[in-house]
Amino acid sequence: MCVKLKVIGLSELEEYQKLYTQNWPKYCPEYYCLDNFIEFLKADPQIKNLKLFTLAGEQARADALFVIVDRYQLFVGSLNNTNGLLQQALELLDWSAGFKCSSIPSRHIQAVDNVVQSKQLELEFRDPTNLFYMKAEDALKLKVEPSAGFILKSLSVTDAPLINEEWPNHHLGSLYFIQRQIRMCVNAGLYAEDSKELVAWCIRLQGGYLGALQVKSGHERRGFGTLVTREISHRLGTQGHDVMALVGPSNKPSAGMFSKLGFRIIDQCYWLRTMPTNGELTWSEGE
Repeated sequence: MCVKLKVIGLSELEEYQKLYTQNWPKYCPEYYCLDNFIEFLKADPQIKNLKLFTLAGEQARADALFVIVDRYQLFVGSLNNTNGLLQQALELLDWSAGFKCSSIPSRHIQAVDNVVQSKQLELEFRDPTNLFYMKAEDALKLKVEPSAGFILKSLSVTDAPLINEEWPNHHLGSLYFIQRQIRMCVNAGLYAEDSKELVAWCIRLQGGYLGALQVKSGHERRGFGTLVTREISHRLGTQGHDVMALVGPSNKPSAGMFSKLGFRIIDQCYWLRTMPTNGELTWSEGE
């Protein structure tokens, strides 16, 4: 039998998302990844450069198997890690332009690694991160007032160039990514009340995690990172969402902050970048 990718849409994502509520919080990465893309599609049904796949067949549907290609990023999910269907789906993708395989839950990394090996793909990096988790009810307790002379509020798209410039992971296409996340996802910024200068920020990423958490150069070691983390966590909690963050094992300061706030490690997720096989990555400005 010929296995084929099947394009799916909003209704299928909503159906799959419900299946990921079982054994909570085991599948919270898949659940909140789908939550974000569901909201993206509701806000912009014609969103560019977003492709959603599963495999044809009832088993893939029962597994809630999904493969999401968001521009140059790849997200995956499945309730079953023993039947090889996720690997089959990944084998059918075109890897020639390279993918940033993003926040891949540890239960799925073998399927990704197998495809990388079978296609003889070169990796730029392959990094594990610890999944820090907090229940919504606990996130509601994190509400805090900012330091005197500062205000907490949602970010503006006009803040994106600064955030992109300061972001250690900025890359070709990342400015648009940050602009879109600010428009469509929960976020928080800390601003100087008088000058309106943005000094710290945090944005929910597509995978559902807190990300781009940063304090502007010159304002470090004043607790501003903790302030915006508490604020965005509280905002997610008010929406009934549990809160997740990914922290590299060597990032002791961030790990210490999340632990101190009450987050606990429940899993690992991986990030890996496959190199293009047909030249360098190119991406159109503003897409």
